[in-house]
Amino acid sequence: MKRKYQDKEIEKAQNLRHKYHYSFVKLAQITGIPATTLRNWCKNDQMGTRWDTLLTTNEKRRKKIKSSEIKSITKLKSLDASTKKLLASIIYWCEGSKYPATNKVDLTNSDPLLLQIFIKFLRESFLLDESKFRAKLQIHSTQDFSKIKKYWSKLLDIPISQFMKPTITVANGKKHRKNYMGTCTIRYSDYKIQLKLIGIYEQFGDLIN
Repeated sequence: MKRKYQDKEIEKAQNLRHKYHYSFVKLAQITGIPATTLRNWCKNDQMGTRWDTLLTTNEKRRKKIKSSEIKSITKLKSLDASTKKLLASIIYWCEGSKYPATNKVDLTNSDPLLLQIFIKFLRESFLLDESKFRAKLQIHSTQDFSKIKKYWSKLLDIPISQFMKPTITVANGKKHRKNYMGTCTIRYSDYKIQLKLIGIYEQFGDLIN
């Protein structure tokens, strides 16, 4: 009977496990080999086993800490218009371009969730002209611009025809985080909306202080 896996595949998986201390789940994603099979191959690697236990323990600890304050936002499930406007302005305060350096709403980030929330609250807070939206991507030369453009277009509900020419950087050989989809700039060409956002967060700051 022909063996399902060759010796070189087993050796490669064992070396990856020993060198990088990947969990069996992560190693399965890299190699395409089931985690249970990998565990059998590496069962004599005591250092790896201890490392796997440590990873699991630390992950449980992180999840517990992350969920410890979730109850504090349960009342925010239904936000009123004023709260959405305030949150949009605070996000812009942190990440947006400021007047007079620019006279339009410009917000750049690589976090899809942050940009999705910002544009959602912006749309729900102000009467906007959708044709004034633009999106600009900064990607690595090794990435598929067409694929990434479609991803951001769907996420932000901005037509592909309103995407600007991207900025393409040459990869420096360093590893980038998993599922990195480049950096995206949301642009809305209306200085009045920009000034309104600035006015809200400035007033908020004065009230807090």
